[in-house]
Amino acid sequence: MLENLIVLDSPDRSARQNRCFDPYREYIGAGYYIGVRLAREARRRLMDIVTSDVYLETKKHPNKAACVTEMVTPFTDKLLLGGTIPSICMSLESPLNNKKYYHNVKHYAGRFHHSYQFRGIKDRLLGTDTIFHPIVFPMDTKNPLPLRPWTKRKYLVLVNSNKRSVYQNWRNCKECARSIVARVRAMYYYTVDPWMRIREGYRDRVEAIKYFASQSELELYGFGWDQPIRGYEKDYHHAALKAYKGTILGGLRGKRDIISRYKFALCFENCVFPGYVTEKIFDCFLAGCIPVYYGAPDVSDFIPRECFIDLRQFEDFPMLDSFLSEMTEGQAKCYIDAATDFLSSATFEKFTADYFVNDVLNVIEEELQSK
Repeated sequence: MLENLIVLDSPDRSARQNRCFDPYREYIGAGYYIGVRLAREARRRLMDIVTSDVYLETKKHPNKAACVTEMVTPFTDKLLLGGTIPSICMSLESPLNNKKYYHNVKHYAGRFHHSYQFRGIKDRLLGTDTIFHPIVFPMDTKNPLPLRPWTKRKYLVLVNSNKRSVYQNWRNCKECARSIVARVRAMYYYTVDPWMRIREGYRDRVEAIKYFASQSELELYGFGWDQPIRGYEKDYHHAALKAYKGTILGGLRGKRDIISRYKFALCFENCVFPGYVTEKIFDCFLAGCIPVYYGAPDVSDFIPRECFIDLRQFEDFPMLDSFLSEMTEGQAKCYIDAATDFLSSATFEKFTADYFVNDVLNVIEEELQSK
């Protein structure tokens, strides 16, 4: 083990035992490309890196160990109490996906020297000593797929999991109890914390499926759409079934290959939140597909407006449908060319995983050298 050590504290169980650093896993499923590249570059800089469980299982530790945590895990407090440097706390999840963390973000992230969070979190960390870094979603590549001919593409696609799937094994008491507790906890945060009442993108996604599946040519991919949608009438479920084409194999690359077969993609974030611009819109750019975007209210601060169609410009889905169906190949080319130019620009560099990895390691090197 090298003298300088990074401890990556991830809540992902499948990342443990250093599995997230295994090059073989870089593109399997959602992929561990960030972890793989972080480990590769750290070792090039003569720093070792382990996951938190491996660190805690090891009896002998180096004098300097920098803790990089993703939100908070069952290991975080043990690591900090054990003497690791509280270097970086980061999150690539939306407030809707981890309400406990975001409700208590001032405590969780505020105790670290640096916080990599979406822009909307900044005011939540006022009064702490943490240095705020507005994070942008790190992409694995900036190289687009070969363009498919416009006239040979299908009309419209949506790639997302059904986060409101109602499937439940009611015979499994533990699963039922866990589900009930999660719903009660979510309602609690919604009640006591106005900041948690941000608009869900899920609702808009489901409404879009209902309209385009019945009135147009939408094709739908993702886990769970063969199950009823919690909180919605049967006609929503029937609309999803009509459009549903199954799940996608092949991880990130498989997803982009599917998207590249369509002219347009509905690209709705999980919530409407400042700075919360995820991989969804970038996957469209890489696939040569024109995204219809709805999510971060400040998206144009990050991405040129000419690269995408902003859903907020339309009063309803029929108006959007009309705009899309009447678009000429020449007009479409303007969007696609703008996105291609953006991917090859210096501005896009900060959206790449390699940029993110180097930025994080620069911070850690300063942390370790100052101790």
